[in-house]
Amino acid sequence: MPVRTFASLALLLSLLFQTAIAQEDCAPGDPDCTPPQAASPLQNPFYVYPWLAGAAPGVSQNIQAQGVSADWMNLQWMMMMANHFMNAPIDEATRFSVLDAMMRAANTQLLEGVFGGPNQARMWIPSQNKRDYRPNTVSDSLSDEAKRNFYQSLMMFSPLSLRDMISIMADKMPVAEDVSFDDAVESMRLRANEINFKFVGHSPLWKDVVAITGDEDTPRVEIFNFCDAVVARTVLDYAPEFIVFIPCRIALIEDADGKLWVMTLDWDVNWLNLAQNPNSVLDKELYDEAVRIREGMRYIMEGAATGDF
Repeated sequence: MPVRTFASLALLLSLLFQTAIAQEDCAPGDPDCTPPQAASPLQNPFYVYPWLAGAAPGVSQNIQAQGVSADWMNLQWMMMMANHFMNAPIDEATRFSVLDAMMRAANTQLLEGVFGGPNQARMWIPSQNKRDYRPNTVSDSLSDEAKRNFYQSLMMFSPLSLRDMISIMADKMPVAEDVSFDDAVESMRLRANEINFKFVGHSPLWKDVVAITGDEDTPRVEIFNFCDAVVARTVLDYAPEFIVFIPCRIALIEDADGKLWVMTLDWDVNWLNLAQNPNSVLDKELYDEAVRIREGMRYIMEGAATGDF
């Protein structure tokens, strides 16, 4: 609470100070002079210090010379973005441009320091003890009723729509305007072969739609499956339930405007780096392979997006 109070006071004083300076630029009663509005705190270099530190060394040195730490500035920025999210109209706060700015403002290294380091649970973050498991064993799960209640509870408190959440779960790239559907497909296959990702399946979904409905104008959608069998076996040894995500799928789709997109399920093991549950720590071999697979999938997608063979 003292930190929040101090930060709020500092922000208020900075805004008042900026307003006072702006008013001093105009002579009293001058009808041709309109005092400029106080600068938004989001435009103040002090508040965007986390990004300017590397790009503008002069700003960084000025801040450090005043005894203001990088961690302190990060904290103020995160508090400001969180405050905007909590107080702005919900349609505004959940726009992806706003959410993106808010989440990029989160300094995970700072959070890691607060919690004492990765995978070090604190009493206010309940966590399991480290468990041993036999490879390739199916875990217990929840009943249908329990899962329904669990997800209904999450959705009840989520400000995001289902479309929002599905969009966040997808890693997607627009295909360049000068790249045709067939050229994008060919580029994907060539790149997959280059990095030894085996092509294991193809579903021309749009053709099935045309055959069933007779609608020749249905948007083109095709799904391509790739696999690294050895990595797949390692992943299944960790958790057989991962089979629902295997093989890796990349889709090439045409949207309502005729624009092409390439997309896949977005999963990144870096998301686990600050996990407090010790059972979420992957061994180095599996972690490195997961990184390699994701980078390979992006390499294939970039080929489709650019038409680069």
